[in-house]
Amino acid sequence: MDRFEAMSLFVAAAETGSLSAAGRHFGIPLATVSRKVSDLERHLKTRLLNRSTRRLTLTDSGHVYLAACRRILGEIGEAERAAAGEYSTPTGELIVTAPIVFGRLHVLPIVTGFLAAYPDVDIRLTLADRIPS
Repeated sequence: MDRFEAMSLFVAAAETGSLSAAGRHFGIPLATVSRKVSDLERHLKTRLLNRSTRRLTLTDSGHVYLAACRRILGEIGEAERAAAGEYSTPTGELIVTAPIVFGRLHVLPIVTGFLAAYPDVDIRLTLADRIPS
């Protein structure tokens, strides 16, 4: 059993309230989702979900396990992004607002150096002696 996949399916089912919706989200059949969640419950030797024809609810163990799964899957995602280099160089937009004289004397040299070091960052520098609204 792939526990990470089973955990992901369990989280999706718990968040959507439906095994069918979890299956649609991952593009796999309902029977597969149901089997993998059941395998996970069998592995843990506890029931995580109360299933009925109309809705899906979490058991007390399910609530505790859901919180742990969210944390674990989030940490795995962070580790994968870090390993892939997503956090190695800054990207995006940086907006800086400063008074004119202070900006020209102190902020502009720093911004220029920052842009040289991180060319993938776009900087919007606004120098004004009034409070922007």
